[in-house]
Amino acid sequence: MTKPILKRLLLAGFALTALAVGPAMARGLPWSGCYVGLDVGYAWGRDSDSETVTATGAASVYSPASDANPNGMKAGGYVGCNYQTGTLVLGIEGDGEWANLNGSTAYSHTQTPPDEYAPNITSQGSIRGRMGVALDRVLVYGTAGAAFANVTENYTLNSVSPAQSTSISSNLTGWTAGAGVEYAFDSNLFGRLEYRYAGFNNLTTYPIVFPNYTENHSISESVVRVGITFKFN
Repeated sequence: MTKPILKRLLLAGFALTALAVGPAMARGLPWSGCYVGLDVGYAWGRDSDSETVTATGAASVYSPASDANPNGMKAGGYVGCNYQTGTLVLGIEGDGEWANLNGSTAYSHTQTPPDEYAPNITSQGSIRGRMGVALDRVLVYGTAGAAFANVTENYTLNSVSPAQSTSISSNLTGWTAGAGVEYAFDSNLFGRLEYRYAGFNNLTTYPIVFPNYTENHSISESVVRVGITFKFN
């Protein structure tokens, strides 16, 4: 039996199984309705800074050789609504989180100790669509949408005594996408485990401690969260 024929038979088998199992699964716990929840998670990210000469736009010899990698805990809440038809569950969800993600890295070819920058992500949020498959008490879903974050970049010039520093805070927008699984303990109480990736628009800053240079940051992160959800009847 050739591989293409075997592949078609397997796909047909999966389709028939889904048609047979789907109605039975749809008779499980209902997922339609609105809900609120609390979550906690751990995030690890990347903050890459490409420094340029402000007057000319040319690349700076001081650009950091390595990324700053902010990481840390976050916690918050979410609210959303689901609509179920058969085994298909569609929904929309928004969340807001306190965060404490910190990292730092040094600028190249500077003195000892070197100049450095240290990103700090303090809060985040998102508005997303969700689509999943309900398997009785289990919902497997994907999610994607718009993301928001408050980021503070802390720049330190160590060539003077005492050292000088500048902090610049910005609200960034971007996108996020991921997947998760939820388990229904009963018709109102659910637990979830979720992974999401987020990428944000580039951040451009002009720190006064580096008066002739422009900092161009590219920021992204990954997050694993666990949550507990209460669904209204």
